[in-house]
Amino acid sequence: MWGEDASDCFAGEPALIIKLTREIVEINHKTNYVKSDYHGTILVGTPGLPMTVVFDTGSGHLLLPSMYCKTEACRVHTRYRRSSSSTGRDINFNGSAVVRGKPRDSITVEFGTGEATGVVVEDVVCMGPKTNAIIDSSLWNGKDGLQPGCMRMHFLAATDLSEDPFVKFGFDGVFGLSLLGLSQTPHHNFLTVLSHLIEDRHQCASQSFGVFLANSEHEESDIAFGGWNEGHLLEELSWAPVHDPSLGHWIIPIKSIRVDDEKMDFCNDGRCRAAVDTGTALLSVPPKIFREMFELLRHESDLAGHCQGHGPMLHFEFEDFTVTLSPKEYSAARKTKKSMMRGPDFEEDSTANDTEAPRRRDFRCFPLLMTLELEEPLGPKLFILGEPVLRKYYTVYDARLKRIGFGRAVHAAAPSREELLSHAPELDGIGLKEKGLNKKGQRTHPTMFDVFRWRQALKLWPGLRKNPTKKEL
Repeated sequence: MWGEDASDCFAGEPALIIKLTREIVEINHKTNYVKSDYHGTILVGTPGLPMTVVFDTGSGHLLLPSMYCKTEACRVHTRYRRSSSSTGRDINFNGSAVVRGKPRDSITVEFGTGEATGVVVEDVVCMGPKTNAIIDSSLWNGKDGLQPGCMRMHFLAATDLSEDPFVKFGFDGVFGLSLLGLSQTPHHNFLTVLSHLIEDRHQCASQSFGVFLANSEHEESDIAFGGWNEGHLLEELSWAPVHDPSLGHWIIPIKSIRVDDEKMDFCNDGRCRAAVDTGTALLSVPPKIFREMFELLRHESDLAGHCQGHGPMLHFEFEDFTVTLSPKEYSAARKTKKSMMRGPDFEEDSTANDTEAPRRRDFRCFPLLMTLELEEPLGPKLFILGEPVLRKYYTVYDARLKRIGFGRAVHAAAPSREELLSHAPELDGIGLKEKGLNKKGQRTHPTMFDVFRWRQALKLWPGLRKNPTKKEL
């Protein structure tokens, strides 16, 4: 389970598993793209105040809006009040108590397009049954006299949050999961704090965690701490070493990037790297490669006007393994100005062979890419692997051995309606409006009748079958 250099490690269950809630925060109807947040709940202080947080591998602190903050970006969220907690202390970075009338330590942290300023507080943070978390109490050593799932942490109580992006957040705070290099002190770094509370027999896994993001509403997302959940893995983990752990970021070296069999020259100098970031919704690429990659990945949609099948494959090659994304992971369909051909909604490519599916011209699949330009030491050739990668792959972060593991994730076997539509377009509502019909009552999940019609469609278009499994049928 742990690899050759950690074969003597205790291979039990994680010490803590936190269930995550998926919340849709933005729908782009032009591209059919849905942006989601995955957040969990923690209890802060005594008595415990429930606060929702996003777990961010690109941050080094727990940041919570506080009653010290009067801006709109703070007031729209639940705010922590230090004076209401019997276990809370106002402190400086070195842990000393704040002296009334004397200057107090504060810090400003950048978050993408915005920033947050905060002061330091020490208090108890708990996760357990009340926060939809599962605890293996046998793995907690009971230090500090706290219950399993609870720990005493130093965190940032925000005194100011920029309106962008915090006012739009569907959660209260940011729970940083970086390596120690991004945290102000070890007392601010969650993985370091957690490791001191884990039994000695489980120390090899005490600074590791695994992230699973659900593919549909029929699954639950979760994040496991003090180990990882092997039940989410379809295959063994492949590991890559962290590049310069002193920086604090979960960054690994990229060997090369390919679109299908075409290798891109951008990474020939060996300076390309990838940050694996739970706080990023898209794939982020350096500006200098954006246009080339966009053109290579853009393609015609499949028969149903979706991006579930045909299209180029995007490969990130690391030293010992490759992470591969298909169109359904990296792209979304967008209506074009081209006329619909034959049928009248689609045309058949005259150059296609008998087994290749016909494709539409009025819908195209556009890659969901964003650009981010960074200087050294992180840039200028840094890619950010966000939600598209994290849904397809179960990722494990090991702060003790400074490495990241990837393994294809196990998702619900039942096909979604969108997956069925990719094989049988006549089940879809696309084009109904043009024919004088409406889409009221359109289902989001397939019925048995849908499946029957799908099977019939496969008989009509053998090239669409693509070796369906028993699970598909």
